[in-house]
Amino acid sequence: MSAASTPGKSGKRQNAGPSSLERRIRGSYEGLPNSERLVADLLLDFPSHLATHSATELARLSGASKAAVTRLVQRLGYQSFAQARADARNAQQWGSPIYVSATDAPQGTHSAIEAHVAADLDVLRKTLDGLAQTRLDELVTTLHDARRVLVIGHRNSALLATYARGQLGLLRAGVELAPMHGETLAEGLFGLGPQDVLLAVGFRRRVPAFLSALEVARNNGVRIAVLTDPSGAAMARNVDWVIPCHCRGASMFDSYVAAVSLINFLASQLALQLGAQGRARLRGIEQLHEELGDLV
Repeated sequence: MSAASTPGKSGKRQNAGPSSLERRIRGSYEGLPNSERLVADLLLDFPSHLATHSATELARLSGASKAAVTRLVQRLGYQSFAQARADARNAQQWGSPIYVSATDAPQGTHSAIEAHVAADLDVLRKTLDGLAQTRLDELVTTLHDARRVLVIGHRNSALLATYARGQLGLLRAGVELAPMHGETLAEGLFGLGPQDVLLAVGFRRRVPAFLSALEVARNNGVRIAVLTDPSGAAMARNVDWVIPCHCRGASMFDSYVAAVSLINFLASQLALQLGAQGRARLRGIEQLHEELGDLV
C-alpha cells in the first residue's frame, strides 16, 4: 500500500484524499483568471490527465498556455507540477475511477471487448504469479474445521463476500455473512473466537469499519483470511492469510475476475475436503429445491 493510502490509527487516510484536487479547484474556481479557468475546466472533466499528461500537453488540450498550467498548480497549493501529479497518481492507486483515463480505449466495440478480455486475462495471470506463498491448502483445511465461518465485505467487496458466503454455505453449515440486512457488523462479529475463521473481502477504497473488524477479530484470537488487492497487503498485516488479487483491468472500473475465480477455487477445494459430507448437503439442498419449486 502506498504511503498516501495507508490508514492512520483512526482508520482514516492520512492525506487529503482522492478528491483533494477537485476540492482545491472548486475552492478557488470563482477567482481564477480566464486562462487558468480553461485548465481547471479540463481537470474537473478529466482529472486523470494530471497523472498522465505533461504540463505542455495540458496546455494544448485546454487551449491555455503552459504558464497558465504552472500558475494554476501553484494557486491550488502545490509546490510543483510534480507534486500535483503525485497527488493524482495516488488517487489512481487508491482506485478512484475518475482518475482512470478512458480516452485511449480502442475504437470499435469488438476491439474494445478484445482489450477488455486481454486485460482480465492479465489480471488472472498476475494474481496466479503472486499466490506462491499464500498457503491456500492450509486455508481450505481451516474453512473445513472451523466452527463458524464469517464473511464480511463492504461496497464492491460486499458483492464478492455475498458470493463467497453463498458458495461456501452450499457445502457446510455455519457460514454467515455480516452485516446482514437490518443488522450491524457488531452483531455478526459477536461470539467469534479461536475456533472460528473470518474471511474478510476488502478491495481498495475500503471503509474504516473493515479495519475495525480485523482488529476485533485479532483481539479475539480468530483466524483471519483477507482477500484483497495488492494495495491491501500492508493493511492486512498480522492476519493468517493474505490472498492478493490484482484488479486493474482495461476500463475505468476495477475488475474482480480474479477474486471471483479464487473464491470459486476455494469452494471447489473445500468440496473435495468435505467429500461425502459436502455432497450429502448439496443433495439435501437440491431435494428442497424440488419440493419448494423455487428454481425454474
